[in-house]
Amino acid sequence: MTKPKYQEIADVLISELDQGRLNQGDRFYSEAELKSRFDVSSTTAVKVLNLLQTENRVTRIKGRGTFVAKESHRRVVYLTDLNMAKTEPEWTKVLSVAFGEDPVVRQNLRLADKEAYVVIKRLRMIGDQAVQYTVNNINAAYINTDQISHPKAFLSVYQRIRDDSRLDPYKLPYTQRNLAGTIDAALVTAYFPERPEQQTFIQQFRQTYLPFDAASHLEYAISYKLPEFWGLQTDSTYGFIEPEL
Repeated sequence: MTKPKYQEIADVLISELDQGRLNQGDRFYSEAELKSRFDVSSTTAVKVLNLLQTENRVTRIKGRGTFVAKESHRRVVYLTDLNMAKTEPEWTKVLSVAFGEDPVVRQNLRLADKEAYVVIKRLRMIGDQAVQYTVNNINAAYINTDQISHPKAFLSVYQRIRDDSRLDPYKLPYTQRNLAGTIDAALVTAYFPERPEQQTFIQQFRQTYLPFDAASHLEYAISYKLPEFWGLQTDSTYGFIEPEL
């Protein structure tokens, strides 16, 4: 299917931004400049700017113009999950393990019609408090499905995968989005009964890929974490000089 003109232009501009042709905070092309450079109408130029703003690539400031967004994109960084449990003991409660039937999950895992996946629902506990609810959807080809009737075998999902398939999910490529928002009140009531129904959670959506050119993926996981138990440190490698010892 042919892309619309505004999408083609946006793709060109995103490629230029990824190549560092403009720096974060620099003034971006105006509507008139886009019209002149790409020989398009005002309507198309506006669609390009709207799409780039939606993709968080530019920021449009009333009365000043359009600027390259200050948020980082495609930058090599070190990420460190901060342990917010402090000195409290941590443990995992497995709620259920079963084969899944959700067509949306199957699509995210890119499974063929006859391929199966397993749904593992767990709570992360700190002391006697639930702090995170996670649903791991795992490609069934990479775990021993005979263990499904033994929930305790899935206390560590990644260890289960390592034991059964010799793959180490911690070393596989993945994509993860972290968003803050409220969730289904029924989940709050079921697993976080002390919290108000409008409690804000850190919602994490993780896609773990396989280390070879496979048609399907290994994992599609969704987690809901209490914000006071979530922390992430980012260290950029850009312009970093290793100190002499």
